[in-house]
Amino acid sequence: MISKTLLIVAIIPMASAIFFGGGGGGGCGCAPPPPPPCPPPPPPCLPPPPQLCLPPLPPPPQLCLPRIQPPCLPQLPPLSLPSLPSPCGCGRKKRETPAPTVRGQSGVSSDSLCNNQTIRKIILKNLNEDPALSKAAIHSEVKARLGGEYIVVCSQGSFSFIADTHNYCIDGSNNQTCYVFQA
Repeated sequence: MISKTLLIVAIIPMASAIFFGGGGGGGCGCAPPPPPPCPPPPPPCLPPPPQLCLPPLPPPPQLCLPRIQPPCLPQLPPLSLPSLPSPCGCGRKKRETPAPTVRGQSGVSSDSLCNNQTIRKIILKNLNEDPALSKAAIHSEVKARLGGEYIVVCSQGSFSFIADTHNYCIDGSNNQTCYVFQA
């Protein structure tokens, strides 16, 4: 029984320190530890660094590169789409014969490559050293004299073609050939 009493007497101070706090360090009745010291004051502000004045930079050297001419591409004719038939399918229908298929190759002189002598005269009248100038002059005169839409192709080299048209002509000179057909 003495051992029980001793055990209880030894446990009571520990239990009171654990559950009720004994004030201060470790339950022995000591005062709490002192608060931490204040942090040191910040270092004094340094004066701003002196301003540097540098001379301005010289301008960069200019490069002289050769100029390249953009390639001259032929102007394409305007695109025109056929009109759509009426959706009802009623009314009088005009029967048309299909346009003949024209096959040819430039540089070959043949009456079968021209079915309109007016266009042939316009081609021969407006031939120029430059195919682009010939093409523009021929196109302008064909539209003014004959009306309608025409496609004009001029080339210093050879070309072959196939077209479905009623009105066409191919003619030119030894160094240039032009083909005109009604669109």
